[in-house]
Amino acid sequence: MTASPEHWLDAIKRIALTDPKRAWLRAHLDAPDCTAEEAVLAAAAKQPIEAYRALAVELAVAMEVDPPADPLLLLAEPTGEGGWRLRPALAFGLGAHRLMPEAWTRGGKPSADLHPAPGESPIIVLVRPQLAENIGSVARAMANGGLFHLRLVAPRDGWPQDRAWRTASGADPILDAAQVFPDVPSAVADCHRVFATCPRPRHIVVPLRTARAAAEDLREINGRGLRTAVLFGPERAGLENDDVACADTLVRYPLNPEHMSLNLAQAVMILAYEWWTAAEPTPPRQLQTNETHVATKGELEGFLGRLVAELDAAGFLDNLPKRPGMVRNLRHWFERGEVTEQELRTLHGVVTELSRGRMRRGRPED
Repeated sequence: MTASPEHWLDAIKRIALTDPKRAWLRAHLDAPDCTAEEAVLAAAAKQPIEAYRALAVELAVAMEVDPPADPLLLLAEPTGEGGWRLRPALAFGLGAHRLMPEAWTRGGKPSADLHPAPGESPIIVLVRPQLAENIGSVARAMANGGLFHLRLVAPRDGWPQDRAWRTASGADPILDAAQVFPDVPSAVADCHRVFATCPRPRHIVVPLRTARAAAEDLREINGRGLRTAVLFGPERAGLENDDVACADTLVRYPLNPEHMSLNLAQAVMILAYEWWTAAEPTPPRQLQTNETHVATKGELEGFLGRLVAELDAAGFLDNLPKRPGMVRNLRHWFERGEVTEQELRTLHGVVTELSRGRMRRGRPED
């Protein structure tokens, strides 16, 4: 087999590299001199050796070559002592690529430098999530909103699943630290307050919050050192009554009543956004001035005085009855916005050039 490291890595990207498959490559790569017997590899990967041969067949298909009689010959060379030495090009490709935050195992962007904020912050609890891609998108939304703690209740396809990392856009630390629980009561057992997102009010007496009000409550509760969790239901049907019974507060988003359909990541993103903005100091309105500053009233008055003088000299304000109103209109035009110093310098240049043009045409300077 003469494939280059690039060809091997391209083939790996073409298959569904799940955790069990990755375990085989890791076990062989980590073996001394990348050489190990079948029994040793099987013990390290915790799977029967036939699963490794099945992976070799998948890679052969991805590389568009016929697998040999023993598929392991595609991946490794027999040592003559019952061992298999990983082919150098494959070992080099895996070893070199692994230096890039294990991107070859997850297929995503380089991991972001994420870590939990000091103190308590809300725990996002996904109840019976169905798709790994949605879990990854939830982690991405959490990272945007400064949330870190993720718990999974009975994920349908088990955990971990590589596809989650591929949609997390670098929010790997959140997925790496995610915890799995068999049911909702065990997932929230260490929490003091539990919120539950609910698209439809149930026939129960319980506090109901919008996402904004819930975020304010969460900030206040966490500020007292109490642990909080927010439940999000499965993609298809949402939380069941028994799930909601574990919560003390419901959260409902006031959206278009004709269409209130959100996917899982969108629902988490709304809450994460409200959580972040509840303590975000960025002013809701501001003027982007870059390297200049808003002009003072004195600077603006100096420009307006010069402008009016030039307009008088040019004859624009010769209609004496209308002159006061025209001057006031000019003032209102400039006064109603926050004119910057740079803009005033530009306008001064405009007036200067217009004045020079007027003098070149023979009109008096004064």
